[in-house]
Amino acid sequence: MAVSGMLKVKDKNPEATLEELLAGWLTQGKLSAILVPVLAKSGAAGAALVSDADRIAGTAPLLPAMAVNAASVVRDIAKLRSEGTKVGVLLRPCEMRAVVELIKLRQVLADNLVLVGIDCPGTYKAAGFRDVAGTDSDFDNRHVREQQNYYDNPNLRTACQVCEHPKPMVYDLEIGFLGLDPDKELWLDGATDKGAALLEGVELAAGEEPGQMQEYLKELAARRKNKAETRIKELDEAAMGPENLTRYFADCLNCHNCMRVCPVCYCRECFFDSENFQRRLDEHVRVSKRKGLTRMPSETLLFHLTRMNHMMTSCVACGICEDSCPAGIALLPLFKKVSGNVQAEFGYLSGRSLDEELPLVGFREDEFTAIGEG
Repeated sequence: MAVSGMLKVKDKNPEATLEELLAGWLTQGKLSAILVPVLAKSGAAGAALVSDADRIAGTAPLLPAMAVNAASVVRDIAKLRSEGTKVGVLLRPCEMRAVVELIKLRQVLADNLVLVGIDCPGTYKAAGFRDVAGTDSDFDNRHVREQQNYYDNPNLRTACQVCEHPKPMVYDLEIGFLGLDPDKELWLDGATDKGAALLEGVELAAGEEPGQMQEYLKELAARRKNKAETRIKELDEAAMGPENLTRYFADCLNCHNCMRVCPVCYCRECFFDSENFQRRLDEHVRVSKRKGLTRMPSETLLFHLTRMNHMMTSCVACGICEDSCPAGIALLPLFKKVSGNVQAEFGYLSGRSLDEELPLVGFREDEFTAIGEG
């Protein structure tokens, strides 16, 4: 049974209010543990699996920095079947979408998970984000208050500046604040039995989702969509065509970081890391003799094109690949363009629904009807 309503924020501190809520779920035994963003004493942003309610106070559920897409963590901890445990995962919208894709790809078992989605106005790169955004102890709360800055903040991660989905689409429980005054109230929506169970005993002002939330989200999505279209137009001018694309990836180190941090790049062993892709020295020489020289590391463009071909239907455009590139290659605009085009061809949006079949799993007679026609 669905349960929804407004949660009153205490002392104008939405983060402390959320911490109390999370701690209560652990104390009452509703959850065995919860995966939640944290900021270490060293200043490093990350995530932690918390099982002790007293340790929730040291977490940062509104942390405006992203070091890793937490769906990768969910994949690591929830791939194998488990008994007698129920774990909550507090995820931003792009992280939740990636988890939805991983569930459909059979890389995550959702039986023991409670999916808690939270609005995301955008995040900073984890490295040195406080140098950009400020250092006061109230920063997390200030970040969710200053909603007028979300439209055009050039310091946000590239992916966040062009993200059209700041609200989770699939969840057991949603925590919303965009379009509201988070100093006063938060929107909670228990959409499933799992989510409703977490809200048992929580004092809510019952009601429908406020209209101002919907209006704000619509405006934010429209502005970011326009910005995304501008970035993609710039990409088309700079990178389209074989020569331009080769130049675009010219600085690639072939480190495969983008693959390793991608939440939906799930193969246990990548073909490019396998023995099938390893060559003997004489084979390298033979390849080199075809043109007289071979750029080393070799076949970096083939790697990126193959990776895009492999996972574009499930790409959630989280941009963690770009953040992790030591060469600073602008991967996000290219991946957003390609994945957007591919998913549009199938009428699909990654992470939109658990019931929506993966594009390449099923066959539809009405797909690609124009192919081969004059």
